[in-house]
Parts: sequence; C-alpha cells; structure tokens
Amino acid sequence: MHRIVGWMLALSLSPLGLAHSLKIENAWVRLLPGSTTAAYMTLINPALKESVKIVGVSSPIAARVSLHTTSSMEHMGHGEMTGMKPLDSLTIPPKGRLELKPGGIHLMLEGLKQPLKLGQKVRLVLRFADGDTQTLEATVRNQ
Repeated sequence: MHRIVGWMLALSLSPLGLAHSLKIENAWVRLLPGSTTAAYMTLINPALKESVKIVGVSSPIAARVSLHTTSSMEHMGHGEMTGMKPLDSLTIPPKGRLELKPGGIHLMLEGLKQPLKLGQKVRLVLRFADGDTQTLEATVRNQ
C-alpha cells in the first residue's frame, strides 16, 4: 500500500502534473468578419524547474487552430513586408511568461463553423508535449 501511495505522489510531482499549473491571463479572440480570426493571451509557468511546451491547440468552433508568429522581411528591395510564420510549438520557461499578442505570437483559428459574436466565450484546448491538455475560455472582443 505504501508503494502505491508513494508512486502516486511521485507521479503528481512529475512533469506530467506541471501542464495543469500553467496560468492563463487575459484570453481573448478578435471579432473579425470571415472564417479566420486570432486568439491572444498571456501564458504563465509558475513551475520552478520545468518548462511547459505547447505543441497544439484545438477548438470546437474552428476546423483548425495553429500557432503563428508575425514576422517582418525585406521584400526584393522594395521595403519591409509583414507576414505570418507557423510555429511547431510554444515553450514557456520555468517562472516565465509568454504573451500572445497582435503583431506577435498568436493562435490562428481557421475554418470557423459559425460567425462569432461580441462577448461570446470560445473554448480552446491546449495540447502539451507530454500529451496532457488544458482547456480555457477566451472572450470574443472587438479590438
């Protein structure tokens, strides 16, 4: 019996339990016409030693959700162009924070299944490298 309790305690302290300690602040989705929009938030990892790695996101309101960053590049000598670049993952270091914001890292929600409404709550499911998930709600805002 003591071995089972000890094993369960060890598992609860392992990196498997860390994904659920990720704190999320100010989660919102931009109200846009059409079938594509973006979501933003601040991700905070309170863990002392372990990074948290997000490898995917899903939502029941979108066909796809992908990780993106806005990037700037020189366009054939004609000045700077801004574009988007997909990301494979997001890593939040121990005691670190990562801000997803317009003009930076963000989540792209593509193939929306219905038009969004101001104030609507959108469910997003973060998928971590260890297979764990965390669900959050983001509010649709007009910004």
